[in-house]
Amino acid sequence: MKQFLFAITALLAVATLSAQTTKEKTLLWKISGKGIQHPSYIFGTFHLLCADDFKIPDTVLSVIHQSKQLFFEIKMDDPDITKKMMKTIQMKDGHQLKDFISMKDYDFVSTIFQNKTQIPLQFVANYKPVILVSLLYPSMLGCSPVAFEKEIEKMAAKDSLPIYGLETIEFQISIFDTIPYNEQARMLIKSVLNFDDSKKELSEMINMYQKKDITAMQASIGSDKDFGKYETILLNKRNENWIPVISKAVLEKTSFFAVGAGHLGGNNGVLNLLRKNGFTVSPVKY
Repeated sequence: MKQFLFAITALLAVATLSAQTTKEKTLLWKISGKGIQHPSYIFGTFHLLCADDFKIPDTVLSVIHQSKQLFFEIKMDDPDITKKMMKTIQMKDGHQLKDFISMKDYDFVSTIFQNKTQIPLQFVANYKPVILVSLLYPSMLGCSPVAFEKEIEKMAAKDSLPIYGLETIEFQISIFDTIPYNEQARMLIKSVLNFDDSKKELSEMINMYQKKDITAMQASIGSDKDFGKYETILLNKRNENWIPVISKAVLEKTSFFAVGAGHLGGNNGVLNLLRKNGFTVSPVKY
């Protein structure tokens, strides 16, 4: 179930990379200035990766060990996180996937979905369709994925670092209620029926992430027709909501923030918003 959770956050990250214009090829950034006694750091993650592709850089490990508190997008060590997630992943008003797609498409989707996920579609047919898209991620990756945040969380536990969230899991999943379910169903059909294309696009994005090339990632999906019109709610507003939390934390303690790489760059990205709030944000090469 935790892997399901990370798949959802990965979907949010992929959906919101379209606004990136950052040119520096790094994912680690130092936050200083404005009265900060000791710098804090923010690191862009890719929520799910195959074990062969996964590695936390030594520089990142070092700044985590130096930190006094850790922030993810959501509070990963919340003991009730699965319960909270299950309360919000279902469509409102008792809707089912069959309400939004034809029976012919439903049969196609059902067969391929079960083949790729080993989950009968009827068991999850009341889930928001984009959640169903997220369940395809392990099959797209072709492995049992490693959850980036989960590995960082393990490190934090060893160092007895307190863990916090920039937003709640309930809010994060409720964002998908702002995208019409029929639109989500269309995205699901597209992902399932064009599975090889979706798999290739994800592979290319991972390659760009490994090169720390946010600009290339932006160029790759900047013309995305599905999520582009929802950029404000999926990305910009969330970034704005995080700034007061980040600003308060870095003035109190040395902090480490691990968020999806899609939140870092661009005019409305976290890095630029922090600068607008008077902080100095500089790239850390590794």
